[in-house]
Amino acid sequence: RNRSSKIAAPTPPADVRDRLREMGEPIRMFGEDLAAIRDRLRMILARWEVWKEQHDKGLLDGKMEVPRPDGMVESASAAAETRVEITETTYSHAPQELIDAREIMCKYSLGRSRYRLEMERRRRRGMIRWTRSKKRARLFDKDADDDADEAFGSMYHGDNLKQDSVLVKDLDDKCEKIYTSIRNQALEGSQYGDVRPLSAVCTSSLGNNSHLDYTGPLPKIIATGGWSGGIKIWNGGKDHRDVDGGETTTDEVAPLDLLGAKNIVHEDRIMGIAMRPYLTSTTSTEGLTTMIASASIDLSAKLCKVTLNEDAAADSMDVDDGNKAKNNQQLRYNIEECAHLKGHAARLCSVAFHPTGRFVATTSFDHTWRLWDVETSSMAEGKELLLQDGHAREVYGVGFHPDGSLVSTTDFGGVVQCWDLRTGKSACHFLGHAKRVVCSEFSPNGFQLATAGDDGTIKIWDLRRRRPSASIPAHTNLITQLKFSHSTSSQNGEFLVSSSFDGTGKIWSTRDWKLLSTLEGHEGKVMGIDVLDGRDCGVVTCGFDKTLKLWK
Repeated sequence: RNRSSKIAAPTPPADVRDRLREMGEPIRMFGEDLAAIRDRLRMILARWEVWKEQHDKGLLDGKMEVPRPDGMVESASAAAETRVEITETTYSHAPQELIDAREIMCKYSLGRSRYRLEMERRRRRGMIRWTRSKKRARLFDKDADDDADEAFGSMYHGDNLKQDSVLVKDLDDKCEKIYTSIRNQALEGSQYGDVRPLSAVCTSSLGNNSHLDYTGPLPKIIATGGWSGGIKIWNGGKDHRDVDGGETTTDEVAPLDLLGAKNIVHEDRIMGIAMRPYLTSTTSTEGLTTMIASASIDLSAKLCKVTLNEDAAADSMDVDDGNKAKNNQQLRYNIEECAHLKGHAARLCSVAFHPTGRFVATTSFDHTWRLWDVETSSMAEGKELLLQDGHAREVYGVGFHPDGSLVSTTDFGGVVQCWDLRTGKSACHFLGHAKRVVCSEFSPNGFQLATAGDDGTIKIWDLRRRRPSASIPAHTNLITQLKFSHSTSSQNGEFLVSSSFDGTGKIWSTRDWKLLSTLEGHEGKVMGIDVLDGRDCGVVTCGFDKTLKLWK
């Protein structure tokens, strides 16, 4: 007993439990607390030392045998030797479906990254001339004009720099208008979304398909999921073509009016929801389609297809004003389940679509995240492409890089992992949050990652330097969701929105990370937030008070 007080035993409960398991001892006795378990481990280690000393002095008749975890026995002297832990990295062969998916994502990401980097180079070249003094700018232009024949192909030629400086000035002017609009935002509409709290919200977008070869309408829609397990679709405002100043369509319904509903999608609460960007179908006559993915604590995720209700559309053409109220009972969109993704061993947390729209990722409390094939999944069986472990705690947040090359996952241990989808390896990881990290979002510029969680701070990570570039004390409680503004010409990724359990949503500038506006109106926790594409910079929030709110 005196010897046990001098024994150096591990302190973390997990290490104490592992050490007892190695020695073949019970990891916990009835009525023991953590301190008593550690004292018992120290007593066992002290007995081992006493046995070793007696054996070395020859005071024992024969060898004193010490039980081992695997049922074998060995001498006390051998048991007291330092154990050497051997760790080995193992790899598994990828199935052909995963290899084909990696090739698709690689080709897509190379094209997107080439375009994004070229735009970044133009912006930086424009900043070179924009930040020069007038005298140096004149000298620079004179030198370039004198040697125009030789320097015309150079990226730093005077004409090229002038064009790029015009681009930078245009971006700055648009940014100033966006920030002015955000500072004047107010609550435009509020709607009760469900009989139970709303837990997730998402909006439609064009993604990287800004120039779709499609002449039909591109409606702005909002999807919500709640604790009742159902999904509902709401009107988000004008047509997406209004983003670039094109023709607008006259909506027959007001913003936040119900467009479609499916009351029973999951057997339990929905924790995450995502909407696939608009895609033009080339293999069918359905035209423009979109899809909603939802993750629930019933251990499954589901894919739901959103289609136009032809009966409601036909009736709306033939009905007069007197029968409009009766016709409005028939919703404009149908929500049809098309795939059931089963495989996780614990509750699901978040879901996100890959920028190609062909793959979807889910996170779970089973310490893993999985990648699924949207095209080949069905209600009978979800096509799982990748089961990725590597987190020591429950995995919660997930977000895809705009190029489609990386995916970030967060866990309850405060770890942020970035995975390379083209190779399957971990690209980098970030440590800095004091508590759980529950959401992550890549910036449209491609080199910044925003994460937030239980500590109320938003951290901005620089992917090029692999270190934090900013830390924002954003909220006084857990931050539930982060979203960057869209990369379209009307928003350019100029702001970041966040929602929190402190009952507020906030909008931040992505240039200096200063607060632009605070959205106050929910009577309780704000569970989700997203951005509507368009020049009005609309923001939608959902809360524990069962309401969906629109800010413009």
